[in-house]
Amino acid sequence: MSKLVCKKCVLDSEIPGIQINEETGLCHFCETYTPLSSQEKKEYLARIEELFEQYGGKGNYDIIYALSGGKDSSYTLYKLKKDYPFLKVLAVQFDNGFTSENAIINAKKMCKITGCDYFQLTMEKEILYDTFRKAAESYDAFPKFAKYRASDICNVCITIIKQKLIEQAIIQKAPFVVFAFTAGQSPNPIINLSVNFIQWSRSLFEKQLQKIGIDDKDEIFLLKKEVLENTGENVPSILHPLCLWDYSEDKVLETLLEVGWELPGISDSNSTNCTLNSFACYNHMEKYGFHPYAFDVAGLVRSGEMSREEGLEKINQELSQPLIEEAARKLELKVKKSQKILVKI
Repeated sequence: MSKLVCKKCVLDSEIPGIQINEETGLCHFCETYTPLSSQEKKEYLARIEELFEQYGGKGNYDIIYALSGGKDSSYTLYKLKKDYPFLKVLAVQFDNGFTSENAIINAKKMCKITGCDYFQLTMEKEILYDTFRKAAESYDAFPKFAKYRASDICNVCITIIKQKLIEQAIIQKAPFVVFAFTAGQSPNPIINLSVNFIQWSRSLFEKQLQKIGIDDKDEIFLLKKEVLENTGENVPSILHPLCLWDYSEDKVLETLLEVGWELPGISDSNSTNCTLNSFACYNHMEKYGFHPYAFDVAGLVRSGEMSREEGLEKINQELSQPLIEEAARKLELKVKKSQKILVKI
């Protein structure tokens, strides 16, 4: 059977688990998709503002914010503080050993512009490189849904960020953790956490790390048990305001460039902050046969925030060979171009 591509988004029948209805030409996601209406988005935004007013000002910070220095996180921080100037925000940038210098400059600049405190979360590079190397060499370490949403390397990195931001929120008694996820990345604007859920997610990540050969007994990556045990009533909620705002990459870039944010200067079509991303995408496609951004891009196309033509172009753009080779060198992996496999040097 020849490959079928959904007529509405960018998913195709060669991606494991994707079904294309031959009569409608739509994937099962598009057939069942119901976008948030303008009214529903307004109601969610009103609810978020109520939450800010109700719980703000009680801790050291109102928000622990995930700031990569890339376009989406920089724009979300800018608009968040423009719409809610009273919020006290601690912006946390995780330096994963592959964060571009420009991304660090942009992150610090956006904090200065918005009046937010900046904190750089750092870890030993050799420990990070070893972890990303083992993630690259692993197979099926993450469940199917997570594997659809990101590469194995990115899943490790993203989950470290989530663990450590929730940890900071508990320590700082901040009621909210905010991420700059688009509608394609997270359709849920408000996620109310519980201690049991945080414990479960920590345990799940611990097992996933063990599956790739990492025993995080020193809790470098995991939320520290001592912090979790002293959570008390300081259980944060996660907010995704970007998925409620009108979104276009052109608008985001235009706004940022006007306030002094600078273009990244890295030749990666999917990231404006991380030089590991091209290698992570390459590794994922070699292992699983589809682009790790396919679902995110499909979500943006499905919601009307990106045209189908733009989406198809984005996931079919050639990855940066220099970035792939540079990341492979740092991870002590070699890209065998002829056989397209990875081997430890």
